[in-house]
Amino acid sequence: MGQKRAVDGCGREDNNSSHGQKKLIKLRREVNRLFFRKGMSKNAIARQKRVSKHFVICWTKSPHQDFTADNRGWPKGCRRKWDTTTEKRVAELHQILKSDPRVFFWGATAIEQAWRQHYPGEPVPPLRTLGQILRELGLAERYQKRRRQGAARYLCYPEHTIYEQLGTRVLEADFIQKYLRGHSQPLHFIAFAFKKAPRLRHFQRIAAATAENFIDACKIFFDRFEKPDCLKVDNAAATIGSRSGKRNLSRVMNFLLSNQIVPIYAVPRRPFSQATVEGNNSVFSRKFWKSRTFQSVADVDEQLAWFNESSRLYTGYQPPAAPAAPKGPTTFIPRVYFLRQVRELENHAGGIEVLNEIIELPAAFIPFIVLAEWHLADETLSVYLEREEKLHIITSVPFPINPSSLKSLGKDNVMAR
Repeated sequence: MGQKRAVDGCGREDNNSSHGQKKLIKLRREVNRLFFRKGMSKNAIARQKRVSKHFVICWTKSPHQDFTADNRGWPKGCRRKWDTTTEKRVAELHQILKSDPRVFFWGATAIEQAWRQHYPGEPVPPLRTLGQILRELGLAERYQKRRRQGAARYLCYPEHTIYEQLGTRVLEADFIQKYLRGHSQPLHFIAFAFKKAPRLRHFQRIAAATAENFIDACKIFFDRFEKPDCLKVDNAAATIGSRSGKRNLSRVMNFLLSNQIVPIYAVPRRPFSQATVEGNNSVFSRKFWKSRTFQSVADVDEQLAWFNESSRLYTGYQPPAAPAAPKGPTTFIPRVYFLRQVRELENHAGGIEVLNEIIELPAAFIPFIVLAEWHLADETLSVYLEREEKLHIITSVPFPINPSSLKSLGKDNVMAR
């Protein structure tokens, strides 16, 4: 069942436009007709029209009610509590925020934060009211939302396992490439984002999309903010390793495991499996890259520092307190996870590709998304499907680490410790 319509009192709808008023009058009349002419019960009407029982009671008192009545209790076109002074303050705060080159956010949440700073001790209007005022003043920015297809649920994407069972803090990371006007070489960035509170978005410029730069950026991020339990990344060569060698332990995998962080590789060509960082990349593009003019790379770096600080203040992120030292030795199980969509193989069976190896699965699992766990100590790969927030094993096969990759890692190899 969908959500109930936004009506209160005896039918005043929050939308004060003429279009909303016409829809509300029509709804009142229809509720009255269903009760007196069709004989439907009040509970049935409330369910069918998705309105409250109180709304139905208000408009079924008589078959000859005035459906155009205004029962708000205060003049039409005026707010019950927040007057023109509030509107003036909102407009002023919006102008202050938008005119500050170090600020990148001036929506309802940013206005709420600025209100607390400029008018301490005074009540703050609700976010919904601030948003309405911004829209009425023509100050709200409109973005076209992408239609959600529900593919993640349909394909059994193991979201619950990733964010609730594999670790308390799951960090997503992604490479970004942009071109600065007048420069032939692209600029490269790494985006970091936490899905769960305390939320954080952070961007670092790097020289190139390489494993070395990725590792250096991670070290800076971990020192400044926090070290996650898991790090979820795309299947770029810089992070997953060789495109030809099989079952290689990449430099990034080894670095994360040595820091007791579990690597998770997203579903190839499925952006929703990196939804948090992809969404923040959109914010980066709209609020930073496309909204500013940069004179040089140094100017990009300076304004990027402003953008990161503005983003941190906007989300209210605070680094966690340092955890207490464990009383005994901690047990970390070195493992790597791969999210993969089951495809049809030439023999019509199902299959997934993990580190250039094809793992055959029953065709019944096409086209679901499965979670493959590479247990490095046992050198086995187990494949699971999540249903109703529980993992069900599909298969487990030997998956030995490529000796050449261990040799290339040398003394830094985490498996040699």
